[in-house]
Amino acid sequence: MEIEFPHQTYKEMLLDKQESNLANYYDMEHQSIPQGIKGKHIEGSIPLSPEDKERLYKPWKFSVIIKVFKRKMPHHMLRSKLIDLWKPSEQLIFIDLGWDLFIVKFSLEESMVKALHLVPWFVSGHFLSVRKWEPKFVPQEATLTTTAIWIRLPQLRTEFYDTVILEKVGRKLGKLLKIDQCTSSTLRGRYARICIQVPLESLVETSVIIGDHRQSVIYEGDGTLCTSCGRICHTPLRCSYNQRPATTANASQEHHPTDLPPEESQWKTVTFPRRRKQGQQ
Repeated sequence: MEIEFPHQTYKEMLLDKQESNLANYYDMEHQSIPQGIKGKHIEGSIPLSPEDKERLYKPWKFSVIIKVFKRKMPHHMLRSKLIDLWKPSEQLIFIDLGWDLFIVKFSLEESMVKALHLVPWFVSGHFLSVRKWEPKFVPQEATLTTTAIWIRLPQLRTEFYDTVILEKVGRKLGKLLKIDQCTSSTLRGRYARICIQVPLESLVETSVIIGDHRQSVIYEGDGTLCTSCGRICHTPLRCSYNQRPATTANASQEHHPTDLPPEESQWKTVTFPRRRKQGQQ
């Protein structure tokens, strides 16, 4: 269990129609119609009346488009995992769009709201991007621009196991999504654990300064962070950035010009040990 941000009751989320329609946690973009063509009739095209559009769009109005970040998964396997994850109260209609994108077609608005708002979702340890369906969506032109990632704050001072401080740390490093419940209840002492949303291909921090204390940051996941350049989305073996920047991305370092020890200026990752199958040595 984790604490969710921003805090809203399930009823408030259902009533918040505007936020539901504009929700965009995964920041996928698609190419729009060229400005010169938009709103004009194209010669030889089949015209669509307002009635046509209403009839065509209505069956999909509670649908979401999903993509598993950095993991290809067969249709039947992903559908089964989504059923276990979301526990929908209706039949799950699941359509493969190609390009590792899928549509989940709901008939109930509450099912769509749950998928959009109770984020982040992870499937087999990989971030599941979820966006509301919209007309004119073209899978080949869709681009994932952000991802969610769990980070650890090892050996965090005990007085900093405070929800307000952890919220500030999360906002400093990216967009705070969740705080691990064991962290918020001070049940885990070796490290604090929070989930943040960060842009792809942008530098992430190696540390964050809390008061006068420099706190190191460790990123969870196998192959989620390049430890050579400090960017999310690729591994050191596929890094196209030849040289590491002279300084890290931590803006607060501008106020603390003291050189960091080599071990504190490096990006660090940690992976979970794979579970052994029953009977395996």
